[in-house]
Amino acid sequence: MVKTKATQEREELVASRRSTIGSRRVNRLRNAGFVPGVVYGKGMAPVTVEVPRRELSRLLHSKTGEHALVTLKVSGEGAFEKPVLLQAVQHHPVSGQVTHVDFHAIVLTQRLKVKVPIQLKGEPVGVKQDGGLLEHFLREVEVECLPTEIPDSVVFDVSLLIIGQTVHVRDLIAPANTKITTDPEGAVASVQKPKEEKPEVAGAEAATEPEVLREKKEEPEAGAAAAKPAAPEAKKDTKKEAK
Repeated sequence: MVKTKATQEREELVASRRSTIGSRRVNRLRNAGFVPGVVYGKGMAPVTVEVPRRELSRLLHSKTGEHALVTLKVSGEGAFEKPVLLQAVQHHPVSGQVTHVDFHAIVLTQRLKVKVPIQLKGEPVGVKQDGGLLEHFLREVEVECLPTEIPDSVVFDVSLLIIGQTVHVRDLIAPANTKITTDPEGAVASVQKPKEEKPEVAGAEAATEPEVLREKKEEPEAGAAAAKPAAPEAKKDTKKEAK
């Protein structure tokens, strides 16, 4: 590991040329503890390689992670050593293991564009005193610089932010010898109002209870009265008639 002129550290990674092709053979390669990859760059034909998974994992979990500047040493026929950047890293959707990696060969004296993470520093006043919520929208920004001067991150102090304030890309300060090329109007972070809690209303539960309907008495159907048998006539008093 060699320190460069900037804060970027130069990692070393050893790989071997790969002749294995076909999904079955590549899967056997992965099962044996290697990750297939390819190296490409200006003025060179793409070279297929295989990298020990353990060494690649150590690199990805280092301080610079997937933004690392690497000295790649490729052994085998036509061996070479080149400074490269991790251009793309593919992961298995279930296990999360690295399944493929692309290396971009670069020239140390030529400026390039690379994405670096945005680091928010401090606790906003709007969060600490007024109970607001800090929302972080944009996680990385593109910068232009020499390969040896790639910054670890772009830092912004959010301590003075109040509720309603938003940080845009134009508010970020580019690290030394770099230029931020991301859209300056892009929103990086914002302090939002705290969520309002609705007050409970007395008797609200009772008011929302469904009204109990009283059962209505069944009304006789039309013609029902006529269908009823007539009441028997009262019997005459025979004793009075006899008199």
